Amino acid sequence: MPITVDDDLLIRAGELKQQLVAFSQQRRYDRAFDDVLADQHHGRVALDEHALMILWDYFVLEHRLRDGRTVVEQFVAAHPELSGRERQMLLGWRDVVQGPFEVQGRDGAALVVVNLVDELTYRVRSNMGPSVFRRTPRRSFMLARLAAVGEEWMISGPMNVWRPQERDVAYQMALEMSLRAPEAVYRNPEKLAQAWELQRQDRDRFVRFFGGDLVVVAGDQVADRMADYHAFCRAEASGASSSTAAGDETTMFELPPDVVEAETVAMIYDEVDGLGFYAEFALVEAAFADPDLLRRRRYREHTLAYLQDDSVGPLVLRRLAARDPERASVVFRRLLKKPRFDWTRDGEDLLRAHKPEHFRRVPRPRVSPVSERLAAYAHRR
Repeated sequence: MPITVDDDLLIRAGELKQQLVAFSQQRRYDRAFDDVLADQHHGRVALDEHALMILWDYFVLEHRLRDGRTVVEQFVAAHPELSGRERQMLLGWRDVVQGPFEVQGRDGAALVVVNLVDELTYRVRSNMGPSVFRRTPRRSFMLARLAAVGEEWMISGPMNVWRPQERDVAYQMALEMSLRAPEAVYRNPEKLAQAWELQRQDRDRFVRFFGGDLVVVAGDQVADRMADYHAFCRAEASGASSSTAAGDETTMFELPPDVVEAETVAMIYDEVDGLGFYAEFALVEAAFADPDLLRRRRYREHTLAYLQDDSVGPLVLRRLAARDPERASVVFRRLLKKPRFDWTRDGEDLLRAHKPEHFRRVPRPRVSPVSERLAAYAHRR
């Protein structure tokens, strides 16, 4: 059930946020924050106070510690005196909405904004009072993090404000976020549905271009083949909407060295998992066709790597095993030294044991659609 918003709740939210920040400043969190700083910052020039405050807010609300919990979850666990309403609100803060917002105007004490990434409208409050919003006139832009307070939202951490004529700064940041963090786009159910449709269309083009959804090429040919494919996509999309064409651009990326240096690479475009690249596929494929090849070190190592490497999704093993489940059973009996292993009976449990992260994730498309105005901005650039 949504929490009803009132001024008392907003005041209490501010009090709890102060207590949470104080809780997070215990020395036991210093090392964890240093690790986050090193991971996010990569040794660039020193962060200013504003940037550090934003990073700290992320650390407190979203970063998962070694025990799998966030700081805010540990705070709630350490305070059993909190009411059910307060606990619900605090735990809701793990789902932060961030990014550039365009200001639509004021509605009483609330600021009404539209997120440039997910294109949803948010009613925003500040626990410091509505005077904070004097800096944000209609058509200005702000960069902020929002935490839910009932059916409205509260500014969490500092915010940047840009004048209406600085919209390109906001658009550029929104475009980068849309392509780098598609989960932010998918907050909007319509955007998620559009992304699945874009991926379906892109897969159809892949199948038409390559003749199937699985193609095997030499590693040093992958970049050229994908460049040809992208040229084919652009030619087909030239008459499509700007939003669709921008979505297709997200398939452009830099290939990792293990793919480029591999003797063979399988490019598989699955309906759900999207486009994936599988290095040394021919060796693994041959082992599934002839399990006796596992006596050779190269075949054994690469086949075992497909199973043990969590970055390799279950898809490729499922596909290879589906060709001949009996031979797949022999493959895993020899790899795992389990003479009673049966792929049909034990295969899914095996994949879940070796690839837990894949099964924890909610399936998401690999294509990130952007709004028409962001696509138009990208086109102008």
